[in-house]
Amino acid sequence: MSEAHYARIAGLYDAFVKTDYDVPFFLDEARKRGGDILELMAGTGRLTLPLLQAGFSVTCIDFSADMLRVLRDKLDAHNLTAEVHHLDVRDFDLGRRFKQIFLPFQAFPEITAEGDQRRALQRIHAHLSDDGVFICTLHNPAVRLKSVDGQMRLAARQALPDGGQLLVWLLQTHHAASNLVDVHEFFEEYDASGLLHAKRYSLLQFHLLEGAAFERLAAESGFDVLALYGDYAYAPFDAATSPFMIWLL
Repeated sequence: MSEAHYARIAGLYDAFVKTDYDVPFFLDEARKRGGDILELMAGTGRLTLPLLQAGFSVTCIDFSADMLRVLRDKLDAHNLTAEVHHLDVRDFDLGRRFKQIFLPFQAFPEITAEGDQRRALQRIHAHLSDDGVFICTLHNPAVRLKSVDGQMRLAARQALPDGGQLLVWLLQTHHAASNLVDVHEFFEEYDASGLLHAKRYSLLQFHLLEGAAFERLAAESGFDVLALYGDYAYAPFDAATSPFMIWLL
């Protein structure tokens, strides 16, 4: 995980990440079980706010102080309350257990080393109640690799409050030996006249974690698999075509 990466982009994150395709799924799962929710790698609250607005009690953890600063500002702006902790998922200890633990947006593979993945899963297991469910979402490597082609591509274009635009370019490369993907991110901020006035670069890395490897790590950490879906519409997982692996443990 790269704290430096999120420090660089925290102020821009909400301007270019507009994804909400998974929110109905998590709201549905939350309603099925009730109880307090622990959200891991919560970031700026992309999922946190909808959960709070639906009436759930949410405890948030993230290792990026800068992303959490944005989250706290959004909570204040919306008059919402959540317990927010600047902690690392690999070694956190809240001293209590939760009925539901969510790790959304395919963020777990940003923990790139197997030993760190195991540590995180062990800590998560220690915080899950005996009748609780941990939902962890991953990329499906076979499908995700199709978009990793070493080409610079425009990933997002978003209007800015001053009338300008934010352009986000991505260049993704795959390291076959380690199964790591480097995501080179370039951010360009233009004013209303089209003049470039700010540009920044950052590198994000994630692990294309195969399903069998994740299932083994989860089992070693004490989890049982309840379900595995291939998308947020509850389709069965298909290794050749499913965009995601959505694990209910």
